[in-house]
Amino acid sequence: MMSVSLSAALLVCVCVCVSESCTCYSAHPQELFCSSSIVMRAEVTGETNIPGDINRGGMGKVQYDIKVMKVFKGSSDRIKLIQHAYTSEMSSLCGVVLDHGQYLLSGEIMYERFSITLCDLIMRWDGLSLMQKNNFKYRYQKGCDCKISSSCTYQPCQPSAESECVFDDWSSLRSLQEAACIRHSDGSCNWYTGTAKNHTHTDA
Repeated sequence: MMSVSLSAALLVCVCVCVSESCTCYSAHPQELFCSSSIVMRAEVTGETNIPGDINRGGMGKVQYDIKVMKVFKGSSDRIKLIQHAYTSEMSSLCGVVLDHGQYLLSGEIMYERFSITLCDLIMRWDGLSLMQKNNFKYRYQKGCDCKISSSCTYQPCQPSAESECVFDDWSSLRSLQEAACIRHSDGSCNWYTGTAKNHTHTDA
């Protein structure tokens, strides 16, 4: 059952449509980070299939055993106690298939369980660049009060407000997958596209 569900080299949730039942909206990783209540680095160490109602096929769950390595968003003390991540057994219901190894995971607490779906941030940690890792560690949180917009109608695209970062088409969105929309001291927001080498935080 183990196979890599998403490649960290690509933007997650770029109009992923696994079936008619699971459609994820197009979003920059920073948007997904900011809209999630929990974002962590975790190691997947095992899995257990949990059968659903015998009369309702495909309603089972997969329980992944995880070890929380680092908390990027949410209550650290609470999140560090999480030992499992739950997802649907069916990809058509946005179920996630994970390998053993370390991941960048986002999700929500539902019915006292940490739940993940294909529409969350699910990225192999060792597949992320140093720039992307530093975005999750330091930059995205600081830019959550900025707005990332794809509503550009006239070229060249310009933000409609100082607090907005824009991309003009899907090509620019892909090219900005390692960028972060950050707020400056004057209140304006702009794309940060500098290399990880010139950032003061370089730990992996």
